[in-house]
Amino acid sequence: MAKKLIMAVIDGLGPALLDRAVAAGAAPTIDWLAGEGTRTDGCVSTFPSLTPVCLSALVTGAHPAGSNIPSMTWYHRGQGRFVEYGSSLAATLAEGTRQMVDDVLVNLNLLHLSPQVTTVFEALDDAGLVTAAVNTYVIRGRTRHPITRPAARRLARRMGIVDAVYGPRRYFLGDLFFSDRTGAPRNLGGGGIDRHGGHVGRWLVTRDGFDFLFFYLYETDAVQHRGGDALQAVAGADRGLELLVEAAGGRERFLDRYAVILVADHGQSRVAEPADAAAPFEGMRLFRGSRRSRPEECDLAVAASNRVAMLYLLPGGAATAADAAALALESPAADVVMYRDGDAYAVRRAGGALRFRRGGDVEDGRGNRFIVEGDRELLDPEVYPNALERIEGVLACPAAGEVVVSAAPGYEFADAGGYHHAGGGSHGSLRAEDSLVPLVLAGFEGHRAALPAQPSITDLTPLTCSHFGVR
Repeated sequence: MAKKLIMAVIDGLGPALLDRAVAAGAAPTIDWLAGEGTRTDGCVSTFPSLTPVCLSALVTGAHPAGSNIPSMTWYHRGQGRFVEYGSSLAATLAEGTRQMVDDVLVNLNLLHLSPQVTTVFEALDDAGLVTAAVNTYVIRGRTRHPITRPAARRLARRMGIVDAVYGPRRYFLGDLFFSDRTGAPRNLGGGGIDRHGGHVGRWLVTRDGFDFLFFYLYETDAVQHRGGDALQAVAGADRGLELLVEAAGGRERFLDRYAVILVADHGQSRVAEPADAAAPFEGMRLFRGSRRSRPEECDLAVAASNRVAMLYLLPGGAATAADAAALALESPAADVVMYRDGDAYAVRRAGGALRFRRGGDVEDGRGNRFIVEGDRELLDPEVYPNALERIEGVLACPAAGEVVVSAAPGYEFADAGGYHHAGGGSHGSLRAEDSLVPLVLAGFEGHRAALPAQPSITDLTPLTCSHFGVR
C-alpha cells in the first residue's frame, strides 16, 4: 500500500530565499527533508505566476489553457465584468466586495475552474481515499462544507454571500471552514495563519486523518510583498512542517508513514516602480468595470495585477491584437508582449519578435517540440524558463486576454484600485525570478524518474495520482 502523501506549498518561496533560510538555520525541517530525498531548484511555475493560477495548476496539473484560470484579475467576456480574486481591497471596488467573495470562494472552483479537468481532490476522493486541505482556496472536491460557525453562516445568508463550498473530505480555512474542531490557535495575521495551519496539520497527523493532505503555508509570500522579514516567515513555515513531523513521532517515523512533496507556487522579485498598464492606451475607450462602463461602448479592457497585465479587445473597438501589443510594448514596464496570430503565437520584445506553434525541430527541456519563426534567441531559457509551453498555456486559455504583457524587472502593474508593492516584492511575470521554485521530494521510492528533466508544478498532481495508483 502506498504511503500517505503530504503536498506542502510554501507561497512565494524562491530558491535563493530558501538557501538564505537554510544558511541562517531558519529552515531545519526543509533542509532535513531535502537531505533525505532530492531537491531541485529548476522546477518551473505556470504563467502568469500568480497564486490563483499556480494553485489551480498544482491541483489540476494544467496551465491556464486547461484550468481556465488566467490571472488574479481578468475580464469575464460572457458577463461583461472584471473577476477579482483579491489583488487588493481597493481593487474589489470595481465590481464590489460581495462579488469578489463569491468569485474567490465559489465561482473560482465551481464556475471558472474548467469542468474538463479533474482536481487531485476529486480524483483521489473518487478512488476512496481521504483528502484534506489546510488554508487554500482552490479546493474543488466532492464534499459540501458549510461555513462552520452558525453566526457567520447566518450573516452570510443575510448578506447574500455564499455559505458553503465543495472541497476535499476534510477542509480547513481559518475560522471560516473547519470540518473538525482541532483546537488550533486563531487564524490571525502576522504569522498567525501559518501557525494556525501547522496546528491543524498536527491534529490531522496525530489522528491519521488523511491519505492526501494539501498543506498551504501563506505567510512567506505576504511578508515579501510588504518588504518584511522573509527569513522569519520561512522559519514560521518550517515550524508548521515541524509540527507535523513531531506529531508522527519524530523524523524517522514521519518518513516511514509519509511521502512529501514540498514546493512553492512561484518566486518573488523586488519592485522599485509601479506602472499603469492602461497608460499606453490613452485616447481609447477603456472598460473600467461594470458599474462604470458598458462593454459595447468600449475598445479595450485592461486587467492588471502584480507583474502581468491582460488586454481584452472589446466589440466596440477596431484595434487588433497586434495593434494593442505594439502600443503595450511602448511602456518601459513591458518586457515581453504576446498574442495569438492565426494558428500560431506571436511574441515581441524590444528589438525582436518570434512566432511559434507545436511541432517542428525546436525541443525544450520538457520534451515539447515547436516550430519557431523569427528570432530564436529572443527568450533565453535561463531568463524565461519553459517559455513557449507557458506562453501557449495562457494564450490558449479561453478566459485570457487577447494580449498578455509580462513586466520588466523592477516594475509592477498597479491593480484596478491603484494598489502596488513598490518597495516590497511581487511576482507574475515570465521571468525566472518570478517563476523558478524549489522542489523537494522525500519518502518516495523511484518516483523522481517519473518527472521530466525540467519539472513543472503542473507535474505534481499527476505525480500524486501515480503515487496512489489513480488515473
